Amino acid sequence: MKAFVLGVVTAAVLATGAAVVLQTYVQRPAIEAFSTSSVRV
Repeated sequence: MKAFVLGVVTAAVLATGAAVVLQTYVQRPAIEAFSTSSVRV
């Protein structure tokens, strides 16, 4: 039982950390992510 609880807590911490990293560092607005030098939006 202790191993299961530790696994659930670890999964929750990793998921929260991944969400924070993706929201702050990876995500870009669509206009910036899908535009090229020849596109006017």
